[in-house]
Amino acid sequence: MFFFMCPSLKEQIQALETQTIVHISCGKEHSLAVCNNGRVFSWGAGAFGQLGTGELKERLIPKKVDGLSKYKIIQVACGNYHSIALAKDGRVFSWGQNTHGQLGLGKEVTNQAGPQQISALDGIPLAQVAAGGSQSFALSLSGVVYGWGKNNAHQLGLSQADPKEQIFKPHSIAALRKLDVIYVSCGDEHTAVLTQNGSVFTFGDDSAGQLGRSSSALKTGPEKLDSVEGPVSHLVCGSYHTVCISASGQLISFGRGPQQQHNGSGPSSSKSDGRRCFNISALVSPNELLGVRVKRIFAGPYVTFATVLRTQDSAYANTPTSMETLPKISLMDRALMEKWLLATAESVTRQTAKREIEAIFSSSPCLAASFLKPRSAMETGCCVAVDLQKAREMLEELATRDWIAGRIFSSLLDNLIPALPLNSPHQEALSSFLLLPECCAALEAPKMHHLAIPFAKAVNGLSKRSLDILEKCWSFLPASHLDRIVQMLKKVVLSQLPCYPYYPACQVLLPLLEVLKKLYKVNKRANCKLPLSNFYIDEIRQIINPFADLARWHVWVEAMKLGKEDNCPISLCCFPFVYNPLTKMEIFDYESYNLQEIVKANACDTLVRNRLLRKGELPKLPVFPLRVRRKNLVEDTLRKLSQVEDISLKMQLLIEFEGEMPGHETGGVLFEFFSYVFEEMVQPDYGMFMCCEQNSPIWFPSRPSVEKNKYLFFGILLGLSMFNRVTAYVPFPLAAFKKLLGKKPTLDDLKELSPVLGRSLQAVLDYKHDDFETSHELTYSISWDNVDVDLIPNGSSVAVNNSNKKEFVNKYVDYVFNKSVEGIFQEFKRGFYKVLDERMVAFFEPQELMDVAIGNANYDWELYEKNTMYWGIYSETHPTVRMFWKVFHELTLADKKGFLLFVLGSDRVPVVGMDSLKLTIHSHKSLSEEHMPEAQICFHLLLLPPYSTTGKLKEKLLQAIENNRGFGKQL
Repeated sequence: MFFFMCPSLKEQIQALETQTIVHISCGKEHSLAVCNNGRVFSWGAGAFGQLGTGELKERLIPKKVDGLSKYKIIQVACGNYHSIALAKDGRVFSWGQNTHGQLGLGKEVTNQAGPQQISALDGIPLAQVAAGGSQSFALSLSGVVYGWGKNNAHQLGLSQADPKEQIFKPHSIAALRKLDVIYVSCGDEHTAVLTQNGSVFTFGDDSAGQLGRSSSALKTGPEKLDSVEGPVSHLVCGSYHTVCISASGQLISFGRGPQQQHNGSGPSSSKSDGRRCFNISALVSPNELLGVRVKRIFAGPYVTFATVLRTQDSAYANTPTSMETLPKISLMDRALMEKWLLATAESVTRQTAKREIEAIFSSSPCLAASFLKPRSAMETGCCVAVDLQKAREMLEELATRDWIAGRIFSSLLDNLIPALPLNSPHQEALSSFLLLPECCAALEAPKMHHLAIPFAKAVNGLSKRSLDILEKCWSFLPASHLDRIVQMLKKVVLSQLPCYPYYPACQVLLPLLEVLKKLYKVNKRANCKLPLSNFYIDEIRQIINPFADLARWHVWVEAMKLGKEDNCPISLCCFPFVYNPLTKMEIFDYESYNLQEIVKANACDTLVRNRLLRKGELPKLPVFPLRVRRKNLVEDTLRKLSQVEDISLKMQLLIEFEGEMPGHETGGVLFEFFSYVFEEMVQPDYGMFMCCEQNSPIWFPSRPSVEKNKYLFFGILLGLSMFNRVTAYVPFPLAAFKKLLGKKPTLDDLKELSPVLGRSLQAVLDYKHDDFETSHELTYSISWDNVDVDLIPNGSSVAVNNSNKKEFVNKYVDYVFNKSVEGIFQEFKRGFYKVLDERMVAFFEPQELMDVAIGNANYDWELYEKNTMYWGIYSETHPTVRMFWKVFHELTLADKKGFLLFVLGSDRVPVVGMDSLKLTIHSHKSLSEEHMPEAQICFHLLLLPPYSTTGKLKEKLLQAIENNRGFGKQL
């Protein structure tokens, strides 16, 4: 190993004498030089294409690499027979030998005679490129190290148990991810990295001691170099040696030089001499170190150069040495932004600013580099590498200048978006997908719309692995930033809705809605960081007819069966999350009503046709008559359901009472019918359901005591109530509706079903102390529904501890909601979907379905009073009316709910809210204050006698509430 201290002998290369060289690199037999204008010159051996001239031959005189002429190159690195270049816009190019994958271009390439962009690194904001014998590295500004090429000696630092000997595409080095690497240097088959705190880690071949390790133990991964005292400021690798400078200027070297090589081609088989860590004094005469302080070092295969300072010079005596600053890719900082904002029209500064804006906003790496978070922020485990809040503030400030906004817009639209990386496995490469919505939102509406559509197309064009990464990043976003993307896309959807009636123009909505759908699913997986209402586009109802959209959806469903859905006009029903619950319910009710009317119309057509053909045959009655006895209402209902054809379930339901006038199809009768039947069937005495705790919801028993088909009939009844637009209360938990929609119940659902058990299991999860087993004494055996059950085979012998308690809780929840009720719940679900179209029901979220099916308890009694109408002698100011509302508001909640049951047939609030409950109070001349109030539930009408005192009114009203049922007895 030889060191030359600032050699005085040198010879200028005449072919480059007119160029200003700013960066050089040497391979085994070739060299590269970078000029200040970004041009690259190459010379030397070229048999493998390492010169990048397009020819596989040597060149003794430097020649410009024409394949890079369109780019300003800022860094180059040479391996033995290959070359790497980093451009100002963040692109990376490689050329030369690819026998071991060192070009990063894939297995298909052997020798590459001209520069080829490494697409696997597209979008990543890089700080450095480096090359060794047949391996290559790229270091990102965030500190992530990517390696590829030869790995026979583990010189790539991969942490795999059985790493491949060749890596053909850039691979993120997991073992280096948290080390905060700032510099990478490579030898022939070894690698050294320098971290922010001055530590050195080495890995790869150590046959010559080039890793500087004191132990001969075989470790394949990166290991910290402990033999160097104090922080290191810079390091370089030769083929088989490594040299470091400490921050104090001390030079440390280890490895060996060419005199120890066998045939000059590889590491010696004698490793004992090579494993010693040498101090510089062992290689250079001590007299040469007197008064010398090392400033910079450079290494070739078997040689090292150093520039020095004389320590007698007081100006430098106490100045710590530092690593040479590498040229950076283009990026925007606060100072550059201020310069742009202050640039006046027609000035040279503005012309320069336009070029700078275009350079940065045309490049994904440069855009990402402009808003990178500090490395310390990434150490906290945050998944998002860019500072979106900083981006929002700076972009909004830039957008105040029209000329800047216009330049940003054209650069993004024409250059950046078309070149977005769509198939990258690297998270950093996808930062632009997080920044683009901020760019769009900062610009005025027309520009935002023109950018959002190609952005959405790019998101939909991502490969599965890239999309998975992006969705993971979305899930880590703060709610405000996730909502920023959602609201931006909603605005653009709204702006394009006028195209809805026209095909194919309406298809412009498709990519936007597809991205919204992806965001919607991410938000749900992130436990609804955003309320689902943030995805509603309430204005849709004012622009398009949702019933016409439903017709489109039916066309799409039929086309999908034939595999021709791509040729169908878009239907918003394919993206039901944009509809609010009211619109969804209107669509659902319209579908039900339409199916009923179609049956009636078909019957009418059949009747007319038969008459024209002089046939006496009558069509089948286009309704579902349910003939029951009041005193045997439940039994008669179940008996009828066991006999009915499935087709009749999708007809209008009519309740007929034996011995009475037929044809009770009014809403009030249906409301009261379903309320009564459900209330009877959920009673404990009936035996169909269990109740874990007092006042908790009902659930399906693990050991049912009634026939299995009753659960089928119960499902049919719930489906019939929805199909006939009736809200009737069944005390099911949300978990029941999750399961109807194919969603998994969670511990939160168990907390609703059994608050005591739910809290206990939550306490199990929250317990962090080491004495878990002794303090809890739990096993995988539980007691549920008075039965001891093993959650796993031999569960009573398996103790629950801190490592498996999460699995235990998950299995507990799964048993309660799934395994224990599998058979009977499946019957209930089958009955439910005998009536309803499962695809239509899927429009709803579980809470929405629950609200539509059984209503809710979101009472607003002041609004109820405000919406009331008055007939006859009554008005808002009538004394009796004032007494009524005074008494009403003083009632208990139970009595108020009883009043709703009295006048409406149900005590639940429909999904549309209390605003839809419009009571009418009417006087009647036949009623005196000795009468109780009467109700006509079909019309939500209260017949209120003209009471003279508050006491009398309260007495009679409570009597009416207590006698609020007409079913089950003859009225």
